[in-house]
Amino acid sequence: MMRVALVLALLCAPVAWAESLTPYIWNDVTGDRDMPWLGRGGRAHYFKRDITKPWDIMNPRGPTIETRWGASGGTGEDPFKSSERAVAYLERVGALKGWPAYPPVEGRPGAVAYPFRVTIVCLEPLVAILRFDLSAAMPDPIEFFEGAMPPSLRGVAAVDQEVSGGNLANAVMFGSRVNARGALQWFSPDAAQAPAPLDLSSGRARITVKGVTLELEKKGEELVVRR
Repeated sequence: MMRVALVLALLCAPVAWAESLTPYIWNDVTGDRDMPWLGRGGRAHYFKRDITKPWDIMNPRGPTIETRWGASGGTGEDPFKSSERAVAYLERVGALKGWPAYPPVEGRPGAVAYPFRVTIVCLEPLVAILRFDLSAAMPDPIEFFEGAMPPSLRGVAAVDQEVSGGNLANAVMFGSRVNARGALQWFSPDAAQAPAPLDLSSGRARITVKGVTLELEKKGEELVVRR
């Protein structure tokens, strides 16, 4: 009887470890996340897939979880790859050049003290908004990161609105709302569009890239992005 219980525990381990994900299929875990727009229309969804094998129970790294965002798990891109592409593009066009960097860590280059917050607002094509913020040059504890979010996204949900920032000092944000304090620019790696200023003197602006139009409206301390 004990052997049967052990086998069942091993088989169910991926589900228990992975926060109730159904193993081996894409689970929509979007929840209350404010997701970027999709170029083809509508909002992206956030997906996770637990591919942990029963014999991986002793893996010190924990469960093996794949993550995607887009229209579906099967067609979406890994959010961390999207973030890496955005940061790599900034580096390629020279936007990170000249900014100081932190000391190397464990053989990896030190993070760049880039004084801009990066927010991904659209996928397919990838479009991001830069917001000047001197505090972005320093790694944030959670309480300061939350303050960098637009007012409507502050609170517990704030930690679900970020992905790794690669070699930046801070995480890359995502969503359809951006904190509007500070000078704003936009860029698109998929359209080879280097950072360009956003003119919001009228309270509105428009981004058109690869046949996709994003309408931007400043509402108090928030910049709202719509299709």
